Formats: sequence, structure tokens, C-alpha cells
Amino acid sequence: MSSSSRKGPVDLLVDLSDPVHKGRRRFQIGVCAAAAGAMTSALPAFAQSTWPNQPVKLVAPFPPGGGADVIARIFSARMAELLGQPVVVENRPGAGTLLAAGQVAKAPADGYTLIVATADTLAVATALYNNPPAWPEKELAPISQVVRTPLFIVVRPDSPFKTLADFVEATRKAPNQVTYGSAGIGTIHHLAMEMLSRQANIQPRHIAYKGSTLAVTDLLGGHIDVVSLDSPTTLAQLKGNKIRALSVSTPQRISLTPDVPTVAEQGYPGYEAMTWMGFAAPLGTPQPIIDRLFDALQKASETPDVRSRLLDMGLDPINSASPAAFTEYATRERGRWHTLIRDAKIEPVN
Repeated sequence: MSSSSRKGPVDLLVDLSDPVHKGRRRFQIGVCAAAAGAMTSALPAFAQSTWPNQPVKLVAPFPPGGGADVIARIFSARMAELLGQPVVVENRPGAGTLLAAGQVAKAPADGYTLIVATADTLAVATALYNNPPAWPEKELAPISQVVRTPLFIVVRPDSPFKTLADFVEATRKAPNQVTYGSAGIGTIHHLAMEMLSRQANIQPRHIAYKGSTLAVTDLLGGHIDVVSLDSPTTLAQLKGNKIRALSVSTPQRISLTPDVPTVAEQGYPGYEAMTWMGFAAPLGTPQPIIDRLFDALQKASETPDVRSRLLDMGLDPINSASPAAFTEYATRERGRWHTLIRDAKIEPVN
């Protein structure tokens, strides 16, 4: 090519003003833009296809040793194997599980921060706060429900209450004198007793504790009359003959305590109150990641060692609670418990 036909930068600028070159330029820019757009749209799919490529954080909304913490650690070990990345449990108690819910809701919606979402988280807590620190039902994406947990009404072995009817009768005779303890205001343990009180038309006096352990200690010390407990705590105490169970909150008796009658069969048909736990992610987490997490949770639930550990604690494993099914269940439960909180005039925390 001769020096006269070679074009320099100035010549190119001049040439681009020509209509022919204008059209060519538009075409080139369009091709580049399309390629860039294709690369951009492919990024989420690429990120999802390689997920997870770093540890996953699982936030438990109760202190170490509690039910949510135990569930978190049972599932985290198996999920780590299934996902190929560590699943690290972090305890964040407070505000009826809403501190943990707020932490997870504000995390990036990338599947790397999850919460053990309990009945308190998705169905109760926001009804107990005038200004809740988080709105889990609006800010979290349910992944799967994994267990449901029966509740028991228990007494000391030497208690004069031999049956639930004894407790009801004594409370009718002395309103606000017979006491019961729970794991805290607004917990399912508390609400289950409020439900019974309304159905039986009784007025026991509620003593709220920061967890079930302190309530059991005061029960055994003779400071309160009965306690509402979940099945893991109840079974541990029953094995040592430290307590006696008057009733279980499930529709039918459970196999681990076949001699303990249900509340329903003792004169309160339709009575049912169970706490439950599942997993949730920040709202907006991509559906392929939600699906991957759901699959891992399902496989973990079906693992023989996980299933046997859950059953030994009196928990009812759930093996088919899809994100949609979990969302629907939590919505129904929220309506039921929020109505009870309103009707029982349980005061908000703040």
C-alpha cells in the first residue's frame, strides 16, 4: 500500500463523517453493544452455575444449645457435604428472632447468607412489635420447612395436677393464682397456652422466661406450677424422670410418648399448636440458587442419620415443603397467631 493511500487518525475522523462510514460505524457500535449486553446477561447465569464458590453463612436466631441452633448444626454439616462448601452457623439472638431476620434480609441476595426461620420469625414476631426491626414475611424468601415440633404441658413429678383437667379445674377455682412458664412473651410456647386458656375459659398467670431452661429450673424448684415446652426439652427431662407430661399439642399422640394424651382428646377438639423451623434467604435471591438450596435441604432431610436424630428429639421431619408450600403454610400460621395475639390482647414489646 502506498503512503498516499494509508489513512491516519485525522483521515479516519474525516471519513467517519461520510454517510457510508456513518452506517458502518452504527453497525459496529450495534454489534459491540449487543455483545456487551449478551455478556452482561450471561453473568448471573454464570454466577449461578458456579454457586456456591465460597462458604455459606447460616444464621440461627437463638443462643447456642436452643432448638434452632441444634437444627442449624444438624443440617449445616450435611449441607456442607452436598454443596461442597462449608456451612458456618452464626448465632444472633434477640427481638423474637427479628435481629437475625434483619441481618439476613439486608445481606446480598446471593445465597451465601441464610436463616433458620422459625414460627416466631415468619408467623409471630412482627405482631409483637409496634416498630419491628425487620419484616421477615416481606424481606425473606422461604426455601423449605424442615421440621415441626410438638409442645407439651409439663409439671413436676410430685405435682397435684395428674391430668390436664386437674390444671384447668384448679385455675378456674383460683384465677391468676396458678402459674405457667414459657420461653418468652409471644413465643409459640406462650401462645399455645393462651389458646388453651381461651378454649377452656381459664386465667392462669403467665411467667415469661428468656428461654425454656430457666423455666424448667423454676418448675423443678417449685416456683411455678406448669411449663409449656417443646419436644426436645421435654424428652430430655422425661428420660430423667424430672418432669411429668399432662398433654401434647399435636392432633394425634406421638410415638415417643404414646401414654401422653393430646389436648384435643381431653376436651378441646381441634386444638393444635406446633412450633416449626425451616430455612430462608434474602428476598430476591435468584430462583436457581433457591432451587439448589431446596434440593440440598431435601437430600439432607432424607439422610438416615439426620432423620434419626430429628426423630429421636421428637421432631417431625418435613420432606416435601417446597418454597411455595412453605410460604403458604407460614402465611396461614401467621394469620392464626396474629389473630390470637390481637384477641388475647397480648401487648406489643415496643
